[in-house]
Amino acid sequence: MQTILVPPLLCPALVYEPIVDLAWALGSVAVADTRHDDTVTCMAARLLRDAPEEFALLGTSMGGYVALEVIRQAPRRVRALALVSTSARADTPEQVASRDRQSRLVEAGEFDSLVDAAFRGLVAEQHEKDLALLDIWRAMARTVGAAGFLGQQRAVVGRADARELLSTITCPTVVIHGADDRLVPIEMGAECAAAIPGAEYVVIEDAGHFLFREQPKATASAVADFLGRVDTSH
Repeated sequence: MQTILVPPLLCPALVYEPIVDLAWALGSVAVADTRHDDTVTCMAARLLRDAPEEFALLGTSMGGYVALEVIRQAPRRVRALALVSTSARADTPEQVASRDRQSRLVEAGEFDSLVDAAFRGLVAEQHEKDLALLDIWRAMARTVGAAGFLGQQRAVVGRADARELLSTITCPTVVIHGADDRLVPIEMGAECAAAIPGAEYVVIEDAGHFLFREQPKATASAVADFLGRVDTSH
């Protein structure tokens, strides 16, 4: 079974380094390319064009928005679903305004400043001074770049609310969320898990939104346990 990983906003394939080998042990692994479309609908359609007939799907943050749109477009093709650090809700007016300010900052040539400023909300408060994490974040963001960021921002702002979709999901699902996520509050993960029939809910302690890097072992273990159970049950 192939596992398709959908990265968060401003993150390349490298964000999934802690879990690639674990997923690969169960089958092939692909990372969706979200740099060429400026709507979540088109990102999902591109993923589906490149995907096998059936696959496991893991999306983090923006990648979770894309994963839910994949479910909307082709529910029977997804054999297992992992939603990480994400929400089914559309942006609030306040979030839209914040994204607009960020985009205008980048358009003014302040991409590096935006990346550094975003780090504080990306990690748990107790990890704000972790320079190694900051260096990883900077490297990932620069790989995506300013143009990629602006397109992804447009996609995220324009996405549809997906809450009504959650109760229709029938494949095995796990929702994974950092206990100290300040960007997408943990209540959003709990809401998704409660609305998806039979969903498993895993909270990663001592982790914010950047949980694959803040707590790589715990997050990788949660993903591997889920994918392993799905693989052996088919």
